[in-house]
Amino acid sequence: MAFTIKNSGELHRLAAPVVACAQLVDVRTFLLHAEVLNVEASGELQEIKSLETTMGIGREKGNLTYHFEHEIVLQGTQGKDAVKLQVHLGTLFEFPDESDPGGDVTEESLVAFGQTAAQLAVHPYLRVAVSDLTARLGCPPVTLALLKR
Repeated sequence: MAFTIKNSGELHRLAAPVVACAQLVDVRTFLLHAEVLNVEASGELQEIKSLETTMGIGREKGNLTYHFEHEIVLQGTQGKDAVKLQVHLGTLFEFPDESDPGGDVTEESLVAFGQTAAQLAVHPYLRVAVSDLTARLGCPPVTLALLKR
């Protein structure tokens, strides 16, 4: 099952002024944390019980930064919470200063860009982290679905 960006059409419309000028420079991992909540249940992971994401935005001297904090709980056998993962990822975009052409955008546009383009940029890194962390815990590796708009 794919993860879907809600209100995609409206968000893309709002993000358009930022998309026009933003250039992705870097994606970084800031935190990888995994813990087994229930050893017996973790031997056969079932489904994602919850995926919570929070997003922070920064803007300074021709750059935009987005910080995504993901917390994932995976269920195991008998529907028990088996594994908890925390993955914090950040993106860096070149973007004009507010006084430069194309740089005068609304906060709403910056948020919409984060919820669409920036989130799409980090999702492959999140997928790799989840697969790697679950395998390193000795569990069957989990592959997150694609992120669709």
